[in-house]
Amino acid sequence: MVNFSLEYFPPNDQAGLEDLSYQASVMSAYSPLYMSITHSAKGADINETMQTVQILKEQLSVEISPHMTCSSYSKAEIIKMAEDYSSLGVESVVALRGHLRQDKKVGDPYFDNSPDFIHELSKNFDFKISISGYPEGHPEKRDDSSDLQYLKKKCDAGADEIITQWFFSNNHFLQYRDQCDAAGINIPIVPGILPISDIRKIKNFALACGSVIPIELEEAFLKLDDDMQATEELGVYYAIQQIENLHKEGVDNFHLYTLNRSEMTKQIIEYFAVLITEEDIASEKIAS
Repeated sequence: MVNFSLEYFPPNDQAGLEDLSYQASVMSAYSPLYMSITHSAKGADINETMQTVQILKEQLSVEISPHMTCSSYSKAEIIKMAEDYSSLGVESVVALRGHLRQDKKVGDPYFDNSPDFIHELSKNFDFKISISGYPEGHPEKRDDSSDLQYLKKKCDAGADEIITQWFFSNNHFLQYRDQCDAAGINIPIVPGILPISDIRKIKNFALACGSVIPIELEEAFLKLDDDMQATEELGVYYAIQQIENLHKEGVDNFHLYTLNRSEMTKQIIEYFAVLITEEDIASEKIAS
């Protein structure tokens, strides 16, 4: 069976919040494993991530999993944030380092690395903890071996699941899975899938995060000459192909980077919902 978790970013205005609330309500009917909410930048008047989590938890029965980043917050701020999430009934978080900042307050203790941050969450809270993984290597990696060793430290610190950066060549994920297995990493590895809706924007994202877009895939999108409908149709088709092929390799759970675009997400999930229904019907016929 194919299962999905969905990632959204927190809106920064009321109209966006209402739209996301509606999207999440519609998608909750498909019983996603959870919906994760990315972390808003520090410095805003309110914690937009926490606000979004609170609203969605009040409206939905789906698990809502906030991203938490340690690089911008003191240890005391991190613990307070975790306590606030716990009081909202949050049962899982995505623990990340986040972008490094140079304006930390002198004297306030910070987590120097993700493993210590993850260990602190694991020790003090009952959260299920998801962490990030990079099939094509972290953009700041020294080499593949040290990248894998660092991932192992994060797992040993108390992580329960690895969500990968999105990728467009399944071979990268399959090789990564084999490497993790050889390194003794035995927690679930969930592939991140990003349906392409704008090839030029995705190229910029890819440069920033170290992902590679296969040349034939890029050319296929560029040939559509900014036809939005055709682009989204191809984006949905390619994401479905990725998921189908990985499912044949024994992968059951997938993390969809939605970019808050509900229609593409819905089409992908509906495809597999119909597929599963047809398989169940066929199984029942055989059994009878």
